[in-house]
Amino acid sequence: MKRILIILSAVLISFSCDEKSLENTYNKQESSIESFIQGQYGDYPVHRRNGSNRITVDTVGYEMIDSLGLADTLEFGDSLYFYYAGFVFTTRPAGLFATNNEQVAVQSKLVLDSADYSVAKILYTPGCLVEGLTNGLYGVKDKEHCIVVFSGKYGFGNQVVANVPKNSALAYEIWVEDIIKN
Repeated sequence: MKRILIILSAVLISFSCDEKSLENTYNKQESSIESFIQGQYGDYPVHRRNGSNRITVDTVGYEMIDSLGLADTLEFGDSLYFYYAGFVFTTRPAGLFATNNEQVAVQSKLVLDSADYSVAKILYTPGCLVEGLTNGLYGVKDKEHCIVVFSGKYGFGNQVVANVPKNSALAYEIWVEDIIKN
């Protein structure tokens, strides 16, 4: 019985240390994300929602529409049409791991088997994308070009996906083509 209690205590201590280490990793990632935003995009609009940061980098496509009050804003239940480029984030977006933007793939020399370079079409609902991207896209406007950045806590978590290491912070560059209100 004493031996079982010792083993159980060791397992609990190990789990607690792993959990604390993971939380420290996420905190460092969030600090690095904040430094990146302030250093590269300090003058750009930043929208923060549930651990995600959306930096609006180009509004040329929707400024005129928005000034007339006609630009659609993404909400749950809407259909979203967009191009994307997904990057592993360390101190900046690097390591492109997925895209449906052919120009980005060619520039990055990313070879994707059976690549589909057509616009992505989704019904935007909670859980339709990785959590950080779902949170970051909420409120995006029609024709907006943005970067959504978030820690591994809101990414793929403890899973290795393609060439993305587990618990990695991620950055997605997004080009919104259309929002259809449903």
